[in-house]
Amino acid sequence: MLGVNPGSVAVSVALVVVFAAVLVGYAIRSQRHGRRRDPRLDRLGRSLLLGPFVIEAFYWAFQVPGRALAALGTTPDTITVAALALSVAAGPAAAAGFFGWAGGLVLVGAMLDVLDGMVARKSGKSSPSGELLDSVLDRYADFAPLIGLAVFYRGSVWQMLAPLLALLGTTLISYVRAKAEGLSLELPSGFMRRHERVVYLGVALIIGPLLSPPAEVLGVAHVVTFGVVAIMALATNLSAVALIARARAALRRKAAARAAGPASVVDLAQRRPWLRLRAWLDTPPPPSPRPRPSERPATGERHPEP
Repeated sequence: MLGVNPGSVAVSVALVVVFAAVLVGYAIRSQRHGRRRDPRLDRLGRSLLLGPFVIEAFYWAFQVPGRALAALGTTPDTITVAALALSVAAGPAAAAGFFGWAGGLVLVGAMLDVLDGMVARKSGKSSPSGELLDSVLDRYADFAPLIGLAVFYRGSVWQMLAPLLALLGTTLISYVRAKAEGLSLELPSGFMRRHERVVYLGVALIIGPLLSPPAEVLGVAHVVTFGVVAIMALATNLSAVALIARARAALRRKAAARAAGPASVVDLAQRRPWLRLRAWLDTPPPPSPRPRPSERPATGERHPEP
């Protein structure tokens, strides 16, 4: 296995400084002007490491380059392809043991992936075809660095399985969500969404050269990076299984509702007393029956004389 590369260490240190500067800058901005909230960010949901503050900080940092690219007339598709190129380049870098470079390429590619949507909205060029291209190229971007790690750890079968299982879980999460959308299902945010996976993998590649000991541990080089990838392998597959279970449960509920029809509402009211009381209060009283002619009172009626 390869040892720690000095160039990767230098790149890792530089990236850590840049990310720390973004967080400190946003903290100062929040103290002066308040935090920058965006409904799009709220829909991403929370995660273990990516709290709202971290996501808001980097989204805030992307505003200036996003406006600049939109002003220059850069097309969103161009940014999408550039993001793919950087992410794919992370594969050979990881395979060669340049983990710092690979992590930097993964994260910069992810930043461009955010910028393409931002530029599309600012320039009014958002379109379904662009969303399709972005979604498809994201799958290639997910594959490249994990395949590179599998090549790096090819000397041991059990070590090579960690990035391959992470790749399997990543693919299943994306597939289940796409299939659910095709079936008109709205799945919860869950965990190990793409923005989480990219950040975890990029950070793992960056901190690997900094925190891992120079020598191998249990035959594993860059043991910190390997440990994070192994956790990703477990977490992504658990998330995929949870999404499959939730999607199947939602489909069964929809099928049961269609089969039951309007009677299901009556059954529900019978099982819950407060619903039965509410239904009784909302029911208008029946109209009073009109009296028949023989039952009408004789007061005021004229009778013929005998």
